Amino acid sequence: MYQPPDPNAPTEPIPIVVPPGGASPGRVYKQRRVAPPPASGQMPYTHRFGNVTAYMLGRGGAFFVDAAVVPFVIATFAFHAFETGFITVGGRDEGGFLTLAGLSFAIAFGFAYLCEAIVGTTLGKAIFALHTRQVDGRHAGPVRVLVRYLLRPIDLLLIGPLLALSTPRHRTFGDFAAGTIVSRSRIGLFATVIGVLLAGGVAYAQVVYGGGITSALEVVALTSNFAPDVVAKGVHAAGLGAAPVPLAAIPGTPAPLAASDPTPADTPAAADSPGATDAPVILSTGAPVVESTDAPGADQTDTPNGDQTDEPEAEPTNRILNQ
Repeated sequence: MYQPPDPNAPTEPIPIVVPPGGASPGRVYKQRRVAPPPASGQMPYTHRFGNVTAYMLGRGGAFFVDAAVVPFVIATFAFHAFETGFITVGGRDEGGFLTLAGLSFAIAFGFAYLCEAIVGTTLGKAIFALHTRQVDGRHAGPVRVLVRYLLRPIDLLLIGPLLALSTPRHRTFGDFAAGTIVSRSRIGLFATVIGVLLAGGVAYAQVVYGGGITSALEVVALTSNFAPDVVAKGVHAAGLGAAPVPLAAIPGTPAPLAASDPTPADTPAAADSPGATDAPVILSTGAPVVESTDAPGADQTDTPNGDQTDEPEAEPTNRILNQ
């Protein structure tokens, strides 16, 4: 009688395995099949760094753009808004400079944090094609990025660059604490193109709405005038240096003169002063004597007899002095 084949029957012949040490030749052993490991479906992320020198220069350039260029551009916007009367915070004195600097750095810090927490990169990192991710390649997220930013002052004390140069994946102290890695962007040079276009848009907005080169030069002048003194005061407050010496206390520096309104020479007070040319000279005997001048009233006239006599033109003046 015909029987259909069993679908669960093995298609391959079962090998005969003889155990070591000898066994009865008539016994058959089945080979145990081991199930293959389940496929994960996702390969582990590989961080790319490229040339180490170019990578480190890129990280330094990105930090310079985010920590210096962006605050400077924001300061030009703020200064132009102050000059036009849009805001009343700020000024051209030291207090105004501190307000302008603090406001600019705070806005730049918040802007960089939001960009890196949302898209994983900042304007500086985008220009140099860098991206911040977790160790396994996932998105860093706002919490890890915040830990990096809070530990940034420690990395600025030369610890961060040294760790980035010596560790295999170029991680700083903040990266180790936050579990992040700054590596090359997945899109490569396309990230640089996007960053340059964004920087060009910011530059255009600064020219149109931020005062252009005029406000930029004003911010440079404020920085050069007040930044050295502010830094010196900060160093002294930290106990790392002597107190800044005022300009007037430096030996050999002339003290500034007080502003005074000069008295015009043709005023009545100057004309009646004893130093005037037409003023009489009082001798020790008390008799007023008028100095001879070339005034038209003091010219010599000829008498009918041919003798020259002087007309008493100074008598009214002597009468006023005797009174």
